[in-house]
Amino acid sequence: MNQFVMPKKMRLEETQEGPDFHYAKFVLSPLEKGYAITIGNALRRVLLSSIPSLAITSMRFIKPEKYHEYDTVEGVKEDILEIILNLKEVQFRTMVPIDGQVKMVVEKKGPGILKAGDIRTPSGIEVANPEHVIAHLNEDADLLFEIYAEVGKGYDPASERNEKPEIGWILIDGIFSPVLRVNFSQENVRVGKRTDYDKLTLEIWTKKSIKPEEALRKAVDILIDHFSLISQNLPEVAVLNIEKREVEEQGELEEERGLEDELLEIKVEDLGMSKKIINALKREKIETVRDLLKRDEEDLLKIKHFGPKSLEDLKRILKEKLGVDLKKGGSSDEAQGEEAQD
Repeated sequence: MNQFVMPKKMRLEETQEGPDFHYAKFVLSPLEKGYAITIGNALRRVLLSSIPSLAITSMRFIKPEKYHEYDTVEGVKEDILEIILNLKEVQFRTMVPIDGQVKMVVEKKGPGILKAGDIRTPSGIEVANPEHVIAHLNEDADLLFEIYAEVGKGYDPASERNEKPEIGWILIDGIFSPVLRVNFSQENVRVGKRTDYDKLTLEIWTKKSIKPEEALRKAVDILIDHFSLISQNLPEVAVLNIEKREVEEQGELEEERGLEDELLEIKVEDLGMSKKIINALKREKIETVRDLLKRDEEDLLKIKHFGPKSLEDLKRILKEKLGVDLKKGGSSDEAQGEEAQD
């Protein structure tokens, strides 16, 4: 049964940190042909759309009292609409589970600059970009307002919410996604003599509220949950169970041999055996070391024109070049007779 080429692990190759973002580059290889695009596209879509985070969704001015986003505030350079746009870019890091809305308070007198770090947050929540500017205040400014945040995913426009806010409450578009950008690319890599296996390079940019490796782990968990649900609800099929056992047995066989995938893909003609042995093996569709290690000694001795002498030569070559032994098995008189006829 054909086996998938699987990578040993995903490598973190590069990280960067900017004033408003984290960056990381991950590499996964080798993969079967086409799997870089399959895996990369699935991870990209989930990363951009489904990672939850905390974002501001409404606000209310207490001092001075204001009732809509098209008003201005005494002593503040920015109007309320500009303040709202700046509030949308505030990033929060959560250390505790969040259930429902979270109330935060902003109080600031001028002159000075109102920054994200001036937001008073409850325990377990902190501002991830405290230097982000919200407004510029002069000596006449005296601000006090409340903001409410909640956990969500993706983008939630205020205009599409079924909420009827009380007078003085201003709804804000919820920009929840903590992932700013995702790129993936595919390259060919070599395994054995084949050069058409895939290498997946995945680049992730996130807000300061989460690191790329955390976002990637959450995306993988989301995909696993969905695929597990599908798997658990499929009807049991006997043929599938047989195939599963074959895969497990083959995995155990390869683990016992301790060979890398590259060595398992070596062609039998590249082992330096005689033409007679190579031809006998190829007649039985034994093309690679992987195919060879699936057979035991008894199986090989049943091959036409392959007897005890051929078996001994083959065992010696495998031991000298790869350090492995064939699975033990008994010889048959029929096989010995074949060798005698060679």
